[in-house]
Amino acid sequence: MFNVNFLNRLREAELELVMENFRPGARILDFGAGTGAQASYLTARGYNVVAIDLPASGYGDSRVFPIIDYDGGIIPLPDASIDIVFSSNVLEHVDGFGRVMAEFRRVLREGGYCVHLMPSVPWRAWTFLAGLPTAVTAAGRLAADFTRPPAGVTRAQAALQNLKTGVGALIPIGHGTSPEGVSELWTFSATCWRSKFEAQRFRVLRWYPLGLFHTGHMVLGPRFSIQQRRCWSARLGSAANVFVVEPE
Repeated sequence: MFNVNFLNRLREAELELVMENFRPGARILDFGAGTGAQASYLTARGYNVVAIDLPASGYGDSRVFPIIDYDGGIIPLPDASIDIVFSSNVLEHVDGFGRVMAEFRRVLREGGYCVHLMPSVPWRAWTFLAGLPTAVTAAGRLAADFTRPPAGVTRAQAALQNLKTGVGALIPIGHGTSPEGVSELWTFSATCWRSKFEAQRFRVLRWYPLGLFHTGHMVLGPRFSIQQRRCWSARLGSAANVFVVEPE
């Protein structure tokens, strides 16, 4: 079940595994910053971070870093003002992929590049498989939350949230821009991501599996430690692939 605190821990663990890709002292754009946990992590390590996200991203009440509201069009930054563009599990949600990549090209300085974490085929497959236990958990909470809802929500809101979680876990709904998730068994492949970057005239300098296992339903949550998730990624597959790309 979704847990924003555990999500923040996962995002910090991701950064721990990709820090070698960031030049010391760089000015970084955190694109689609979510709660801002990763922007905060990078700032604490000496980077100058600008974080942006859509105001309707769903993390407005959980932000831990100053985030600039972004309208989904022009990135609110001057030309050639950023050394590195960073995103984590964001670009699969972007409808205007070419427009966003053009904006990255505009804000990057000479010699600048991007570090993108993209969801993988193992993540998509394991998220499908994790749907049943998630639906069962949601069903078990439905009656309890309706009787005694969590603080700050009504009985109807609690029941609706559990119902949406349960139904959504059983139906192969798309995670990214596709309305269904089956096609993502291809579109989330490293080959497909690579071709999408190259189609926008971005050279793939390197890519590799991140080395962290998790699903979209957060099965076991913090009870399955980050270290265990790192170990199991070798057997079950990495939840994301890392792409380091630069404008041609």
